[in-house]
Amino acid sequence: MPKKIGFTYNVKSEFPLKVGDPEDLNAEFDNPQTIDLVKSAIESGGHEVILIGNAKNLLKMLPDLKVDIIFNICEGIGSRNREAQIPVILETLGIPYVGSDGLTMSLALDKVMAKKVFAAEKIPTPGCVGIKKMEDLVNLDHLEFPLIVKLRQEGTSKGLANDSVVHNRKELEKKSEYLFGTYHNAPIIIEQFIPGKEITVPIIGNSPPEALPSVQLAISGITELEELIYTYEMVKSPDVDYLCPSRIDKQLESQLGDLAVRAYKAVDCLDFGRVDFRVDKNNNPYVLEINPLPSLAFDDVFNLSPQVVGYDYNKAINKILDAALLRYGLN
Repeated sequence: MPKKIGFTYNVKSEFPLKVGDPEDLNAEFDNPQTIDLVKSAIESGGHEVILIGNAKNLLKMLPDLKVDIIFNICEGIGSRNREAQIPVILETLGIPYVGSDGLTMSLALDKVMAKKVFAAEKIPTPGCVGIKKMEDLVNLDHLEFPLIVKLRQEGTSKGLANDSVVHNRKELEKKSEYLFGTYHNAPIIIEQFIPGKEITVPIIGNSPPEALPSVQLAISGITELEELIYTYEMVKSPDVDYLCPSRIDKQLESQLGDLAVRAYKAVDCLDFGRVDFRVDKNNNPYVLEINPLPSLAFDDVFNLSPQVVGYDYNKAINKILDAALLRYGLN
């Protein structure tokens, strides 16, 4: 049955860069083309779409907003709870929405906290430590170089560059100091680096969640990446390819799907998500993070992976929506 669907999102133009800002400061926000694509996809399912935009727009529209459910891809602005802003507002008012709740959004965005859950669930994940200032660069004895230095609660490869993989204390201190200075003292995660392959697994649904075919990263045609990583500069690079099906054996593909679903369930993801892996030279996979608010851009995995199992972008978006409608008994 056709529904009236509200659509919440952030676009890059809401957060213009100021002089001195790193070019990736608004990296997680969407381009207008993605908003148009998702809107068209939902409409292809026979639904009416009400464009809302960001959290402030939602608050302004709420007194007169008449929708059956809200499709939320809003990143929010601020702390590690920014992705929780829309879900918490909607829960307070009893308005159904697509995607995970506020707790899952905040937990997954904080890479250190999410990895604690993975460890508790015996899901393989690289060791790490979180730091909030340079003085915290102590007690790293349980980690061995090489390490990777990342922003603790960001995505879209924000802050990642060729020097993010470090091999000694001097490189570690230099990269940490750069991130603190450039990203306004945002917290950092220092993680055991896993040389090898980089693979991601998209997931749709709830009962049960469906792991879609994995997507493998290739850089300049190389799939055995060793110490190569996906940096922000590569987001639009012609040297980067997403391979689906991945160039891996069936056993590893099955193992990645099982682990992705376990990670998805461990943090109570709903409706859709994406789990990112590194796989070492012995084919041992490690969960790096889970994203309950992954990119739905046309050139990303939620277009590529569904094609392998026989459906297009529009159907993938509507399967996500249908999972939420079923969950609320609105189907």
